[in-house]
Amino acid sequence: MGWYQKQKKIYEARQQNHEVDLPQDEVVHTEPKKEDVIEMEENKDVELPVKPQDSTSLIGEHTELTGDVSTDDDLTIYGRVKGNIKCSKSIQIYGSVEGDILCQDATIIQAEIHGNIECRESLKISQESTVEGNITTTALENGGAVRGDIHAGGHIRLSEKSQVSGDITAASISVDQGAVIQGCVMIGIKEADSAKKEA
Repeated sequence: MGWYQKQKKIYEARQQNHEVDLPQDEVVHTEPKKEDVIEMEENKDVELPVKPQDSTSLIGEHTELTGDVSTDDDLTIYGRVKGNIKCSKSIQIYGSVEGDILCQDATIIQAEIHGNIECRESLKISQESTVEGNITTTALENGGAVRGDIHAGGHIRLSEKSQVSGDITAASISVDQGAVIQGCVMIGIKEADSAKKEA
């Protein structure tokens, strides 16, 4: 029997989980090396890493990303994104975004946004942040500068450093002394009425 035939017979037998009937001098025995056995025994109690239940995607401070971003994780942006963002959870932005944002809720901290923002729940804009675009959300806390229309199905709070250049539509509003509004304000609009006007 040639070498190839022996190997083929061994392979086929292993595939079928049968013993191979070869003469004893032709059977090749392979035993693990002592080092491998020691390493396996040392690692037998090592737990495999567990995939995190909730995770956060991160765009670093010195990163510029060009193109649309879509994620089911929370998203934190320290760098610059040139493209639309779709996030099914929360977004924290410390950098800049040139594009539209769609998310569950967002926090904008000393950041620049050039695009529309749509949050299903709440939006917080800190002082020294700027948004150039329309905002649609349920609740808004604004301490920065917004140049665009704001539609909120719930409450809007404008802090003392807040500046809004655009029309505001909300169910209720509170304006701290020092806040600036340049535009029409319509208050008492129910969430259903706001949704009809947006459609």
